[in-house]
Amino acid sequence: MKLRLVAAVTVVCCGVGLSLWLGSLPAVAGSPQLVAAGTAFAPVGMQEAEPDKPDEKYSYIGSKSCKMCHITQYKTWEKTKMAGALESLKPDVDVEMKKKHDLDPKKDYTKDESCLKCHVTGFGEKGGYAVPDDPADKKAAALAGIGCEACHGPGSDYSKFHKEIKKSKAKYKVEQMLAMGLKKFDKDMCVNCHNDKSPTADKENPFEFEKDKNEDTHEHKALKQREE
Repeated sequence: MKLRLVAAVTVVCCGVGLSLWLGSLPAVAGSPQLVAAGTAFAPVGMQEAEPDKPDEKYSYIGSKSCKMCHITQYKTWEKTKMAGALESLKPDVDVEMKKKHDLDPKKDYTKDESCLKCHVTGFGEKGGYAVPDDPADKKAAALAGIGCEACHGPGSDYSKFHKEIKKSKAKYKVEQMLAMGLKKFDKDMCVNCHNDKSPTADKENPFEFEKDKNEDTHEHKALKQREE
């Protein structure tokens, strides 16, 4: 009995010691640091999320956080209608478009939830856009319009990792970023808003993913440190 007790204690102590030792190791460049997750070890950002809220562990941080690593993409995105999507909801903006689709050009739609879900980033989600009480609210301004994270997922985790690998000049695989909240750009992201239910949908020229997916987004260029 004593031998079994000693053996059990030894196993527990070794497990705790191993966990502490691994936890003290620095992150390897180009790879998420390992941390204890119950009795197993998993890369940061890969722990299981709540099944009913898959993205709740990641938060939105705004497109300017992407600027350091993706300056060309950011500067070209700034000039798009996507970037100014919230602006288009203001009174006396895009007047002809609103008249064409029987919308009141004098009305302020910037607090209309049915519009905001397709004119800002992360509306209704953790850290996403919320209608500000103060027009000068910096958080709201950072998420106004359809920003980087609307198509690439909330960046609280993968943006930090991206900055680390940029500094180290290490290579990385997209799977590492996907494990930390990055989303693969696909048709479903677009058709959530670009569909025939939109009040400004062009029924004579409907959205076609393969043809229109890169229209009015940003310049696309190969990422030097990504390994395919």
